[in-house]
Amino acid sequence: MEQTPPIPGYTVPISGPQYNNPPLQVAGNDVQLQPYPNQQPYPNQQPQILMVQNNPEVEYVNTNEILSWISCLCFFWPIGIVAVLKSRESEKYRLSGNIENARRSGEAAKKWALASIAIQSVLGIILIVVSIVTGHGGR
Repeated sequence: MEQTPPIPGYTVPISGPQYNNPPLQVAGNDVQLQPYPNQQPYPNQQPQILMVQNNPEVEYVNTNEILSWISCLCFFWPIGIVAVLKSRESEKYRLSGNIENARRSGEAAKKWALASIAIQSVLGIILIVVSIVTGHGGR
């Protein structure tokens, strides 16, 4: 038997005995599965309810993650790594609702990141001065 393509606007049935699915009952926007007449319900079967709930708004805490990553990738990386770890710790505290510890860790991340930037800046200045004094300054 050759099948023809469905007509536009035609809905393919998905319920009924030939599809091994119980019939659908549509009432407005609600679709309910109805058991077959000869189908017996399971004993002690409880209705199952699925509740989807969005995460409640978590208070904003500055974790200084971007500053930490910049200090790690562009400046003195050994101290920058500590800054990144502190910023991640701050995010973990924030998501768990421990706002006070999140703020402390975020401030610590900022201090470590600024220390990384300062150390690299001082080392860069020392390198420039030494190269000029020793005569390797580009002449």
